[in-house]
Amino acid sequence: MRIWIVLGLVAALSGCGTVKTLNDEKGAADDLAKWQSNCHTIPRAYSGMSYQFCNLNSPPRSGSHWAVTPIAFDLVASAIADTILIPYTGYQQYQRGDIQVRRKQY
Repeated sequence: MRIWIVLGLVAALSGCGTVKTLNDEKGAADDLAKWQSNCHTIPRAYSGMSYQFCNLNSPPRSGSHWAVTPIAFDLVASAIADTILIPYTGYQQYQRGDIQVRRKQY
């Protein structure tokens, strides 16, 4: 039983997009607005995958962290974490709806 708990925690913490959207949803939305993503909302269910997809769906930025490969790797890790957390995020989606990406002037 302990091994499943540890594996669940590792999978949940490995998905950076999932952790970002669950812990700091306003910050995640602000990041997408700052990066001029074409996404206007992030669904709470599978939010980590949606966050990374919206990250890819923005104009290119410089730096190795913004390359397609690390984002795609995190997309896979977020998919695993999001699947584990679907009971929680599904309930949050039902109660609170999508996360709105607010457009700000930068």
